[in-house]
Amino acid sequence: LPHLKKSGVALKDVDKGREAKEFRTSSQYFLPTSGDSKLEEIDERVMWLMRVPVTHAEYIQVLRYNNMEHYSAHHDYFDPREYASNADMRRETMEGAKNRLATVFFYLSDVAEGGATNFPRAGGGPPPRDFFDCSKGLSVYPQNGKVIVFYSMHPSSELDPYSLHGGCDVYNGTKFSGNYWLWNWEYHFSRGHRTRQFEDYKKAMWLS
Repeated sequence: LPHLKKSGVALKDVDKGREAKEFRTSSQYFLPTSGDSKLEEIDERVMWLMRVPVTHAEYIQVLRYNNMEHYSAHHDYFDPREYASNADMRRETMEGAKNRLATVFFYLSDVAEGGATNFPRAGGGPPPRDFFDCSKGLSVYPQNGKVIVFYSMHPSSELDPYSLHGGCDVYNGTKFSGNYWLWNWEYHFSRGHRTRQFEDYKKAMWLS
């Protein structure tokens, strides 16, 4: 898998000067879906599942977690108050009007031990003291072919702090996964087949 590189992190103002590996030790690749019939089919299925235009999706993030690799608890959204000094991020989120709405997460392998996705605040729990602690809240364990969906925003467009989640240590095996990040606004990767798919989707919805 030569395309996989060590995962990066969008650092908040409070974390400036720290390294990505202090939070995240997985490897990743953003997989374009254009020109591959199977990936274009997945694009379409995600759009129908979520009822969100595929024009609002980033490319598929493919992830690999080796032994003892993890990602500390984090939000998928970008709170503009936490990135106040980052002009690019403020522009990307339109000062808070635009953000990641939902995550569609695919498990692409079984894992013998560990590798759960943990939601430490599930059920209304308090903010964790240890962002690597996977013992609180709800944990979803990898199973090849399983898909989970969670939202980062409320229907009111307010960010949901309870969507906090992390990738727990893999103790035995290798975890492969992939995800779509869907925005509440058209994203950069909206050209070509994704635009065509959305037009077909609209026609089908209006005719049904």
